[in-house]
Amino acid sequence: MLKRLLPLVVALLVALVLVSGCAKATPSPTPTASPSPTSTPTPSPKPTPSPTPSPALPKEIKIGSIMAMTGALAHMGHLMSQAAKLAVEEINAAGGVAGSPAKLLLEDSTTEAKTALEAFKKLVEVNGVRVVVGPMISPAVMAIGPYASERGVVFISPSSTAPTVAEQPWAGKACFRTCPNDNFQGKALAKLILDKGFKRVAILVMDNPYGVGIEKVAKEALGGKVDVVADIRYDPKKLDYLTELGLIKDKNPDCVLHVGFHDDGAVVYRQAMEMGLDKLQWVSAEGLYGFDFSLSKDASEFMVKAVMGTALTSTGPRYEEFCAKYQKKWGEEVSVYCDTTYDATWMIAKAIEKAGAYDGVKIAQALHQVGQSYPGASGVITFNEKGDRVSGVYKIWKVEKLAEGKYKFVQVGLMSFE
Repeated sequence: MLKRLLPLVVALLVALVLVSGCAKATPSPTPTASPSPTSTPTPSPKPTPSPTPSPALPKEIKIGSIMAMTGALAHMGHLMSQAAKLAVEEINAAGGVAGSPAKLLLEDSTTEAKTALEAFKKLVEVNGVRVVVGPMISPAVMAIGPYASERGVVFISPSSTAPTVAEQPWAGKACFRTCPNDNFQGKALAKLILDKGFKRVAILVMDNPYGVGIEKVAKEALGGKVDVVADIRYDPKKLDYLTELGLIKDKNPDCVLHVGFHDDGAVVYRQAMEMGLDKLQWVSAEGLYGFDFSLSKDASEFMVKAVMGTALTSTGPRYEEFCAKYQKKWGEEVSVYCDTTYDATWMIAKAIEKAGAYDGVKIAQALHQVGQSYPGASGVITFNEKGDRVSGVYKIWKVEKLAEGKYKFVQVGLMSFE
């Protein structure tokens, strides 16, 4: 049987070898290109040199923030910190800073310049932060400025308004402000007093750069048009102002220009109520706007009866959109400087992206570019060479009583300055 099959198997093997050899020997057809429609070949584009790459950004972009979470401006600081958090959340939802996620590192200044400087040093030396939103108050800005300049760190204050900040050598290099300085607010307060026709004005301000700055500008704007019957500066930490209020009562003014914060303002207004000074018109700066009515019922009632004032504000669709987002996120209404905090945070992210480096000096240079007609929630922001905003809109406000223990700030007018 095997002998009969052997010739057949050999024949099959030979056939397979021949077929395989033919397959290897037969080349595949080479495709031919279509003839060119023109006889002259198109030259290849010349290579262009690649731009010099920016230093790589960190995998995580740290944005420091120093807010008054306790102390005289705790309520305001709480609301402003939420605006910064909202901005960082949106930055990350939009892809981060050039692809790197942003992280907010929040520190409490306790509404004190010394604490703010310690918090700033911690952010820089411990956390490696090169850019900060805050602090809130001008004394803290003055304390931080030299250190930030020395360390090559940049910061944007959304609420420091003292004109003296712009006079410092580090202004516009280490320090920027998304709020206008008090050259505008002092004029707004003076205009309000003049428009109301008051003739005898007592001035009562905190003895710090914020209070003294507004005092100086307001007095210049009032000029010789009113009689300044008293000019008093007080220690905001003393929290007993019967002596100062007694001096005002003795001078019998028809208006008191007041610059204070929440904690000291609560005492000023409570004691003024006790002394019958609610019969006078009080005109207050924005340090009392957004007052925490839970601090004092008597002070709240005094504000309803006797106080009106000015505060930076915004108008337009971008501001309305921001207010709606803030309300939806936090279940609270925005207050003064929430919008400027939100803008400062977003502008920092854009400046880091433009600089292409997490470097304070380069970020500061980029901020001057970003801060030219920047369309912010707080309006159009343009920085001058000192890092100051060059225009502002101010609301005129009063306090209304809604029910027992319930009060609300209401806008009753607007002023614009450029």
